[in-house]
Amino acid sequence: MKTLQKHPFVILALGVILGTSFMVLKPHQPVKASAANGNDKFSMCTCRVTLGESEAVFILDHLTGVLSGGFLNSQSGNFSHKYIRVVSQDFQLNPATPEPKYSMVAGDAQLRTSGGVQPANGLIYVAELTSGAVIAYGFAAPRGRGASAPLEIFRIDGFPFREASGG
Repeated sequence: MKTLQKHPFVILALGVILGTSFMVLKPHQPVKASAANGNDKFSMCTCRVTLGESEAVFILDHLTGVLSGGFLNSQSGNFSHKYIRVVSQDFQLNPATPEPKYSMVAGDAQLRTSGGVQPANGLIYVAELTSGAVIAYGFAAPRGRGASAPLEIFRIDGFPFREASGG
């Protein structure tokens, strides 16, 4: 023990070697993150679909209230599946509302299969200011080579975050 106390750099070198060995041999978890951006006319976000696949991208047009998206197939390099939903109807907006104010982000989820549809591992959260509500949307994980018609984005649930302003 006294020999090791005389050589602290040996202890440091052993610690570095053991720590490096542990980090190299330990399996690494991939880092995944969704992204969101927007302005007063549209919002855009990416959302995880399944493990090991590329993400889907979703765009919300604030002027029309249409949420549309696409899944970029990592094997073909093409958008193989498209998604669509008119979210303005879900928020029960007054048609006289000049410009609804939306915000959108994506998150991870582990939803159960229902009705033979395998949901994606991600959710899209849309908030609207004049209605004062947030609604969570899901979408089907892509199957097969591609869908000819757009797939539905389905409403999961929602909650009010403030009183509606009646805009």
